[in-house]
Amino acid sequence: MASQKYIALFIISFILTACKDNNDQNPVTPVMIGKIAGIVNEANSDIPLSNVNITTSPKTKETHSDSSGYFSLDNITPGDYMIYAHKHGYDYDSIFITVQADLTSDAEIRLINFSEYLDYYPLDIGNYWEYYQGSTPAYSIEIVSDTTVNNQHYFVSLFKSLPGGSYIEIGFERIDSNSALVYRYFPYYEVEMIIDSLPAKAGQKFRSNMLNDPYRTFYSYCYGIEDENILGEMRLTRSLIISLYPRYKIVKGIGLYQFEFHRVGAYTCKYARINGIEYGEKP
Repeated sequence: MASQKYIALFIISFILTACKDNNDQNPVTPVMIGKIAGIVNEANSDIPLSNVNITTSPKTKETHSDSSGYFSLDNITPGDYMIYAHKHGYDYDSIFITVQADLTSDAEIRLINFSEYLDYYPLDIGNYWEYYQGSTPAYSIEIVSDTTVNNQHYFVSLFKSLPGGSYIEIGFERIDSNSALVYRYFPYYEVEMIIDSLPAKAGQKFRSNMLNDPYRTFYSYCYGIEDENILGEMRLTRSLIISLYPRYKIVKGIGLYQFEFHRVGAYTCKYARINGIEYGEKP
């Protein structure tokens, strides 16, 4: 009997030793994680923005900023990430973050309110523009009234040939302040189409129909945003192109400044009256 006890104890001891050796050879690897924490402010006022949607690429999780603009993403695998932020009525923004194990990576995001873009199209009754080809008067545009169609508020403009107004065209345009998209309504076809996307950055394309063709949708390309001397002042100017032509220049505070067609040439605003203030001079 004694020998059987010794054999049993030996077997148990062997098993325990083998298990211990196996655990020593295959230790549990600790999980390496980091954290992202940040704040979102309005770009030109530093006001904290709440309820901003925060996502990442590569995809991790989704969250929203609180009343103080603060957000956090916990238990993030170390690596490189793009942080995307969006809030209704504001421009998108993104930043690059590197997450390290056991550390918090800080992110500061600033969103531009779409109201910053709206005066690229100063749509107010009484505003008036004159366009010349060289020194020759060609067209005028005047906002003469406003109206409501399908619960949307439009400004009505008269596009006339100069001199004399032998050709007249009526336009209906509006800006969506929550998206900064500019729309034109075609009454005959009862259709509305996007003619401009004000948040588009230099180098970006967007679907639009700046041309008066309700049957087709084109791609506009924003090929430059820069300061230019326009009607005696330095103003921010967006340059757009559809295919090779036509080309447009949209100026902050002035609106449509120039449009150019292939083999026809450019028509340039030489005089404007915006909200009672006159710019430029009539040749």
